[in-house]
Amino acid sequence: MGILRSTFRRTLPFSRAGAALWAWQHRKEITGWAGWAVGSAPRLLAGDTRDVVTEGRLRARLSGDARTRAALDGASSDGLQIEVREGVAVLRGRLAPQAHDLVVDVATGTSGVQRVRDEITDAHHR
Repeated sequence: MGILRSTFRRTLPFSRAGAALWAWQHRKEITGWAGWAVGSAPRLLAGDTRDVVTEGRLRARLSGDARTRAALDGASSDGLQIEVREGVAVLRGRLAPQAHDLVVDVATGTSGVQRVRDEITDAHHR
């Protein structure tokens, strides 16, 4: 155990303060993923693993792109909501037109998504 711990510390030289700072800087993304994980637990227990994995894959692709990450932010109730059911990705919320197009393109190209139902509205028209 001591060898593993020392190897881990050499390869990832994070202090507790550094880890806390990183978590604080990424708190919106962390809470978004935590909320998704908690909400997905009943679906996993019911055996809906394919759609949960596909939704996770889509969320990961969107959060990995700086242009679409803000849409998943969760800072606004109008932000992007994603749900995958039976291979259909349902996208809801209010987004800027540029982000809207990117989100739909990413969803369309995500493995496991058979169809995209786009219910996103333009953020500039309230």
